[in-house]
Amino acid sequence: MKTAVIIPFRCRGTDPLRFQNLTCVADQWAEYGHTVQVVSDGRRGADQFNRSAAYNRGAADTDADILIFAESDLLISDGQIDRAVAMAAATSGLVIPFSWFMALSEEDSRAVRSLGADPAGCQATPVKGHRSSIGAINIMSRETYELVGGYDEVCTGAWYDDDIMKIAFDTLAGPTRWVEGSAFHLYHLSGGRGSHLSAEDRAATARNRRRLRLYQQAKTPARIRELIRGAKQ
Repeated sequence: MKTAVIIPFRCRGTDPLRFQNLTCVADQWAEYGHTVQVVSDGRRGADQFNRSAAYNRGAADTDADILIFAESDLLISDGQIDRAVAMAAATSGLVIPFSWFMALSEEDSRAVRSLGADPAGCQATPVKGHRSSIGAINIMSRETYELVGGYDEVCTGAWYDDDIMKIAFDTLAGPTRWVEGSAFHLYHLSGGRGSHLSAEDRAATARNRRRLRLYQQAKTPARIRELIRGAKQ
């Protein structure tokens, strides 16, 4: 089955580490052997990044049977990806190819990027708990993507879009599944908290939080599909 790796990215000029992370991550995916697409969201400059729009654009630009939606700052073993691809091909539903989301320090991230250090040998810190981190790398069949109708492009900026889409996938395509193992997050400035964020960055996160409530309140698959198509309320 044809597999494509779709990495959403647009440089807003707010943190040079994001581009450095992208280079490291894209190089790893290129070695994995599948087509790699680095896809913009179509916005410009300081506009809030719309990861969902980038995912949908990437999916539209490939005829791959298996879609790997991978953020530009996460490293993971080929073996975990292989297992997740097999799971996604066998049954509809979202597959997360890791069960532990591990954050690398700024120093260790630098060593991984510049020296080729093995992230598994670094002192990484677990974020959330076992099977608690959603997204970052999402693997699914084309059938699953179409069952859900793509990603909700109302969300922009950072946070909560992962939780939103898990509700959508669980409701419309079947329960989310995980592959046991770790994924390693390369350090950059947070998109969701910190003094470096603009008022609009914070407002985007707040809007995403309010939209998550709509999904949590949705009672039927029809309502979820309505939200995916862009309903605001």
